[in-house]
Amino acid sequence: MTQPSGPHLTPDDLDLWLDGNLSEERQQHLDRCQACLELARAEQEIVDQLQGLTLMSASAGFADRVMQSVVVPDPFAIRSLQTVPRRLLATRKSMAVAASIGLLLLGSMAVSIIWTLGHQTTLLALGSWLLSQGGQLAWLGLRGVASNFMEQPWFENARTVLAHPGRLALASASASVAYLGGVLALRRLLALPTQEVAHANA
Repeated sequence: MTQPSGPHLTPDDLDLWLDGNLSEERQQHLDRCQACLELARAEQEIVDQLQGLTLMSASAGFADRVMQSVVVPDPFAIRSLQTVPRRLLATRKSMAVAASIGLLLLGSMAVSIIWTLGHQTTLLALGSWLLSQGGQLAWLGLRGVASNFMEQPWFENARTVLAHPGRLALASASASVAYLGGVLALRRLLALPTQEVAHANA
């Protein structure tokens, strides 16, 4: 066997070879490369064995029997919530657990209320500190937005226009005329189909 040319066959090349669509250049490599030839023969043997297997199909009514035994619980069913009180009151142990949880919740709420009433100054100081920190963060954010706005290349031109009342009036008039023209054009476009339908009915 002569020296093969080009890279070894890829899995895609092997699929093409099994289908009989391998290119002539890759076929020449396969004829000269012992490793690729052994791999191709192994692939062909696997395909032949798979094709020789008998096809199995489910018996009649198999899907219906499976679906009859499947029970899909409804997670949003109200009856599942209705069974909770009965489960909690079913035994003495469950009643004790439910009572303990209820006492724990009520106790924590009572302690929270008592602590709040006894430490109003601390809460007020904390609230004022959070308010001041929030104001500083908002001010820093506003300054950052303003600085980014001022660094834009068109900011100087806009500032020059705004510095002269005449230019500002001209820019405002131009923007108003453009806006009015857009509104009229949109109104005209929306009115055209109605007129066409009216002519068609006539």
